[in-house]
Amino acid sequence: MTKRLLLVGAGHAHLEVLRSLTEETLNAADICLISPSEFQYYSGMFSGYTEGINSEEDTRIDLRKLTKKAGIQFIKKEASAIRPHHKKLVCQDGSVYPFDVISFDIGSRSIPYEFEESAARSVKPNYQFIDEINLLRETPQPLIVGGGAVGTELALSIQAYKEKQQIQGQVRLITSEALLAPSPRIVSDKLHSILRKKGIRIWENERVVEVGENYVRTDRGNKVRHSGVLWMGGAIGDPIFQSSGVDIDEKGFALVRSTLQFKNYDYIFGAGDCVSFIDHPDLPKSGVYVVREGPILDRNLRLYLGNEKLEDYEPKKNASYILSTGNYMGFLIYGPICLHTHRAWKTKNKLDHSYMDKYK
Repeated sequence: MTKRLLLVGAGHAHLEVLRSLTEETLNAADICLISPSEFQYYSGMFSGYTEGINSEEDTRIDLRKLTKKAGIQFIKKEASAIRPHHKKLVCQDGSVYPFDVISFDIGSRSIPYEFEESAARSVKPNYQFIDEINLLRETPQPLIVGGGAVGTELALSIQAYKEKQQIQGQVRLITSEALLAPSPRIVSDKLHSILRKKGIRIWENERVVEVGENYVRTDRGNKVRHSGVLWMGGAIGDPIFQSSGVDIDEKGFALVRSTLQFKNYDYIFGAGDCVSFIDHPDLPKSGVYVVREGPILDRNLRLYLGNEKLEDYEPKKNASYILSTGNYMGFLIYGPICLHTHRAWKTKNKLDHSYMDKYK
C-alpha cells in the first residue's frame, strides 16, 4: 500500500533527501515537498552576494526543477499548523494535506515577537534575503543586531560592498553577548579586531530593548542611530509547533530524538534549525551540523517506511567553519584555533560552490 510522505520546508536536510531521490526512488511512497517559495536560498553564499561577488542565481536552488528530477510533487504553500493525532497538515490558505509520514525542515525565526511590528527586518525566511539586503547595503548607517556567525559575516560583507561602491557610511553591530559566543575568548577577540579594522562600530554585551524608525536603545541606555535594522539575533522556533501541541523547548523548537523523530510521534520527523535534540539541547543552530543531518534523515525516512530499525544521529563535538570577512579574506575557526587568510576564503568559496552544484 502506498504511503504519503510530506516534506515541509526545503532546508539543508530536505535538499539532501531530494538529491537522494534523484538517485534512488521510493516506489512505495507518494512524496510531496511543501514550501512557500519555489527557490531555496543558501545562507553560505549570502555574504558573497552581499559583497557583490556572487549573483542571485548563484545563491539559490530551483525547487521545481529539483523536485521534478526527484520524481515528486512540489506544492508552493506555507504550512501553518499540524494536527498530529489526525495526521493532517494545514496551510495558510486553509488547504489540508493528509499524510502517513511528515518531516519538517523549515528553519527558524529571528525577530522576537515584541519587535515584529517594528523597523527591524530579517533574512528569514531566506527568500526575503535578496530584497532586504539590496535595500540595507545602500543606506548610510545599516545596523546588524546579533554577533553570531551570520550577523558578523553580513556586517563585514555590507562594509566591503560600501567600500567597493564608494557609498558613504558605517556599518554598526550590537550583540547581547560576546562576539561568536560561546566560542573561546581568543576567537571572539580576534574577530572583534577584524571588525574594528574594517571600520565597523561594535556594541558588545548590550541588549536591544527598543527599536525606533531611526534608532535603537540598549539595556545600557545607549541610543544608536540607524538607517535600517537587520535582526540576526538568536534563533526562535516557528510558531507552527507551539500552536500544534507537539513537545517544544523553551525557545519554541520541536524536540526530537536522536533518530530525528519528534518526542512523542514516530511518524513526525524534523531536522535543521527548527528542532532541538533532547540528548543535545545545546547543539548550535548552524549549517555545519544541519548538513550532516541530511543523510541520516534520508536513511531514516526510508527505513521507517520499510518498517526497519532507524539509525541515530550523533553530532561531532567540534566543527570547523569559515566566515567571509570581505575582499576575498576568510576567518577559519576550529575550537580555539582561528586563522584570517585569503586561503581560508578560497576554501570556503570552493566548498560553497561544490555544495550548490549537488542540487542544481
